[in-house]
Amino acid sequence: MRDVFFLILIIAVANICDAQRVLSQEELNRLDEELEMAVKYDEMKLSRLDSLKSQYMKNSMKPQVRLRLCMELAHEYEKFISDSALLYYSRAVEMAGASKDSISSMKSRLGRIKVLGVLGLFKEGVDELTEVESGEIPDEMRDEYLDTGRQLYSYMASFAESGTYYEQYNYLLNYYMNEQIKILDKKAPAYREFLAEHYYAQGLAQRAKTLFTELVATVPENDNVYARAAANMAIIKEAEGIEDEAAYFFALSAISDIKSSVKENTALQKLSLYLYKKGDIEHAYKYLSASLADAVFCNARLRTNEVSRLMPLVDGAYKVKLDEQRRTLIITTIVVSLLSIGMIVAILMILKQMRRLHQVRLHLKEANSIKDEYIGHFLELCSIYMDRLDNFCKVVIRKITAGQAEELVKMTKSSKFAEDQHKMFYENFDGAFLHIYPTFIDEFNDLLQPEERIEVKEQGKLTTELRIFALLRMGVDDSAKVARFLHYSVNTIYAYRNKVKNKAVDRENFEENVMKIGTIN
Repeated sequence: MRDVFFLILIIAVANICDAQRVLSQEELNRLDEELEMAVKYDEMKLSRLDSLKSQYMKNSMKPQVRLRLCMELAHEYEKFISDSALLYYSRAVEMAGASKDSISSMKSRLGRIKVLGVLGLFKEGVDELTEVESGEIPDEMRDEYLDTGRQLYSYMASFAESGTYYEQYNYLLNYYMNEQIKILDKKAPAYREFLAEHYYAQGLAQRAKTLFTELVATVPENDNVYARAAANMAIIKEAEGIEDEAAYFFALSAISDIKSSVKENTALQKLSLYLYKKGDIEHAYKYLSASLADAVFCNARLRTNEVSRLMPLVDGAYKVKLDEQRRTLIITTIVVSLLSIGMIVAILMILKQMRRLHQVRLHLKEANSIKDEYIGHFLELCSIYMDRLDNFCKVVIRKITAGQAEELVKMTKSSKFAEDQHKMFYENFDGAFLHIYPTFIDEFNDLLQPEERIEVKEQGKLTTELRIFALLRMGVDDSAKVARFLHYSVNTIYAYRNKVKNKAVDRENFEENVMKIGTIN
């Protein structure tokens, strides 16, 4: 009673959850992960097969044990590599016949008929099934016999899809299934599976869904009954038009097939078609390619045929998407390249500006240094003149006190006294100016015609012409002020300016060019 209660509770919970089961990114991510693990599952399968084959090949083995191992190998190869399964079932038929083991002979013959169905050799399968039916079928083998007939005609009905032959094969399929239900253990998962299929065939979809939901909730995920139950649940949902839920169950079925290394499957291709309709071309192509690879590996001709009909549709859409992605990639690459070039140009410009700014800072630093030196020089000059003025005042006082006024007048009228003062002033002016503009003479000569260059006789001193334009460079452009400054007449200054201007390469802009000497470019 307690077990019945829990079974009812499981079914109730499964039915409640069933209404909310729709395909989500979580299931797709899980399916992708399992596809990545498929190689590992297959390696485990091949390891088991290698172990069985190594035992099977031992010469000292008893015939009965070898026959059992041959049957195990054939069963392991079913839905994995059909050609190998057919080979070992055929060997088992021969070995059972040689040992007159009727039960093993029947098992191996029925197993071979199932594999013929997977390989698409329907006529051969029907012929062998008819041959089996013509003889006596032991009671303990009746379940296996009916299951073989059900599977064979299920493949044939799937291949026919519709029409008269489909109806005929589907009728025989239901006959074998209904007969099998009568003799199955009612506690076995297979019984509930076939009963659910029977209910669905009779139009009792809700009963079928209840049983399939129970199987999905209770059977281990790596069991083939789980995979078939999930696939049948998906087919019912698909028939009801609930495609999102159908896709969810197809995903569960596909995961189960992958974990049990079942290569003869339909769930992946069904899920691929759903995703194609939804516009998820990448996943559709990935799953359909995996399904085709499984079918070819297993040599399941029916599944290969089914996938091959879908492949051009999905492959075409996938190629279109790849072309779009390629165009997008090209455009993105071009844009990124242009942005990179622009960024490089901008960086180079910034570096150039930074270098220029560095030069400006150096020039400003140098200018500040020159300014400080010039101020110091000017203050020193003022100090010298103040000292000379003090000394001159002392001399005047002493001369007047001594009654030497005439000698004082004579001294002040002397031209040598004025010359000495002017000479000292020019020396100080030239030195200070050339500190501020050390390249003035060379740059000034560059403005003149080559044959008219002004030669400086003494290093660190300016000629009269250079001194006039030095004052102009310092902003003193009024000839009257320049005349007073240098103790020349205004006409003399005009004459000098015009004379030098006539020697210039560019007469019109000569003085403007002089003003640019020493500027930072």
